Amino acid sequence: MNARLMNTRPTNAESGSRALGAVDDLFELLRLAHGAAERLAHELHGPSFEQAELIARDLRRLRRSADMLHAVVERFVSREEESAK
Repeated sequence: MNARLMNTRPTNAESGSRALGAVDDLFELLRLAHGAAERLAHELHGPSFEQAELIARDLRRLRRSADMLHAVVERFVSREEESAK
């Protein structure tokens, strides 16, 4: 993933801000979805509970990935802004 970001075109402050906003939105969306899946799992039993638990686990994994992506995007934007000065 880092290699892909390094090979993209240079950004300006506005596009960097949009990228950070997008990754923040993604993280918030995943947080909400994870919370909903956990609440749903508390209300279910049997196979439905297991399915909700699997979804919650997958969303937890995706949240960790989104958090790592946020750090990568922040570093990338910071480097781009420094090189533009």
